[in-house]
Amino acid sequence: MANKTAAVFTLGCRLNQADSALLANRLRRMGFDIVSVDAPSSPNLIIVNSCTVTGIAAKKSRQSLKSLRDENPQSFIVMTGCSADIDRDALDQLHECDLILSNEQKKDIERILPRHLAYLQNPGSAGNKEDAAPQNVFHELAEGEFPFKSRAILKVQEGCDNFCTYCIVPYARGRERSRDLEETVADFKHLVDAGFQEIVLSGVNICNYNCNGVDLVGLIGRLLEVPGTWRIRLSSTEPGPIVPELVKCIAAHPDKICAFLHLPIQNGSEEILQKMGRKYSAAGYVKMIADARAAVPGLHVGTDLIVGFPGETAENFKECCKTITSLDFANIHVFPYSPRKGTPAADMPGRVVGEELDRRLEEMKKIKTDSAAAFLKTLIGQEETVLVESKHPNGVCEGWSGNYVKTRFLAPDQELPRLVPLVFQPQQLHKGCPYHENLMS
Repeated sequence: MANKTAAVFTLGCRLNQADSALLANRLRRMGFDIVSVDAPSSPNLIIVNSCTVTGIAAKKSRQSLKSLRDENPQSFIVMTGCSADIDRDALDQLHECDLILSNEQKKDIERILPRHLAYLQNPGSAGNKEDAAPQNVFHELAEGEFPFKSRAILKVQEGCDNFCTYCIVPYARGRERSRDLEETVADFKHLVDAGFQEIVLSGVNICNYNCNGVDLVGLIGRLLEVPGTWRIRLSSTEPGPIVPELVKCIAAHPDKICAFLHLPIQNGSEEILQKMGRKYSAAGYVKMIADARAAVPGLHVGTDLIVGFPGETAENFKECCKTITSLDFANIHVFPYSPRKGTPAADMPGRVVGEELDRRLEEMKKIKTDSAAAFLKTLIGQEETVLVESKHPNGVCEGWSGNYVKTRFLAPDQELPRLVPLVFQPQQLHKGCPYHENLMS
């Protein structure tokens, strides 16, 4: 094919975004021009990097696949990501994609894809898995490419060994392993050289990064040696013993590491946490957050929360609400429990459904809204650094602060993108977005 074009359509988490960036680099090495999935002409190749963390996510992945096939009947479509591992039987029945690749096979696409592209007249004939045994340390042999983004995501880790009773991710992503230290540092340098001023460290459980004895704090230490104007943001981080050391690292380098921690608590009831198979208590989590806030003023603490887990009684939910309210989260991602076939929780009795589930979700969403508003008020008068990501014709710029507050400010001559110091002086709160009238010095 002359002028080969390829698009990567990404669903789900930041780790998927990082994987898609690595896929884009591999495709470019194969001679493809990377285009948007909604480019005027259908791409020759479309890769769907899917998600299946919940039943809704799995359904959305299948719907997206069907929609892309309808819109691009002549394109060669590859399905990969977590749905390709977990929902393989359902995908095989759809006949909407020409090739299914497991998560492990993403790294081998330069070897696997060419032999299938010659058989475009026979869609779906190349869907067999090729097993690959994951190692404790892995190489991607690619660098991330983010042609349509203002920030970059650096994959540092893969897989999870926690096996929480509700979670399908360990079955989809495999056991824990860490990206080679030197390759990770080299990819970080590549992203800095490409002009990215915010780089997000991503993985399934980045707190368990360990490359030949170098943990996550050690990795960050290596990245801090890279010269340039940039900052690091940590993606979702499982609560664990390394968190206090991470907090010390954030406190010691406020200009280089965002004051941001997203630590999924999943529930605030001690009994439900045990049923979930989580590795901490609610009381231990509360202390971890209190210590972190004491060390890092203005710290954004976000979390994930599951409502309606099997066996969650009214008293459990009341305890959960009390715990979550006391933690004053800056942001809460609230999810109804979604049973995933193959996980222990899917067979547990006592699942909360119907009107009672809806009532609990609404109550928790009210706590979420109130907590977010309270966090914003604590920032008034504080100086933060904003990564400018977009600019409107009227001179209003938009971006995100280091502690992850969406911010608008007037700067008619501002170049984009760049890191801008601002003092939070909101004139109004519009959908949680502080607006600054004239703060450029």
